[in-house]
Amino acid sequence: MKDAIIITDSTFELSEFKVYAKSLFEFKEANESEVEYYIPYEQESYFSISKNNTIFNLMENNEQDLIISEFITFNIFACLFYEFSYLKSIVAAIPPERKIIIDNDHGTLMRKEEFLNLNSYEEFTRGFE
Repeated sequence: MKDAIIITDSTFELSEFKVYAKSLFEFKEANESEVEYYIPYEQESYFSISKNNTIFNLMENNEQDLIISEFITFNIFACLFYEFSYLKSIVAAIPPERKIIIDNDHGTLMRKEEFLNLNSYEEFTRGFE
């Protein structure tokens, strides 16, 4: 299973992912802390998003500094998935006026535009070498 972290301002809530993904995925399960998606006709189609602001405490100091410089207050969403294209699809569906940062969980944080230019999960995990 692959993972990524999406950081947003604090007005962005988990329920917004449901709205942005409704034309992309079907909901398998949804509750207040996690959304799971089902991608029809694909075997390994698991994709989940959960809100977890405590992840901030596990980040490196430079990552924390960047987040604080970008957002007055923020929300952090952990994503688990099999296919990188699912993550790209949901990030692309977030309106451009919503500022987000994507963390590859390997020391690199990137803006939406930088992330959408990547072609694979391997590129994503390498970051900006």
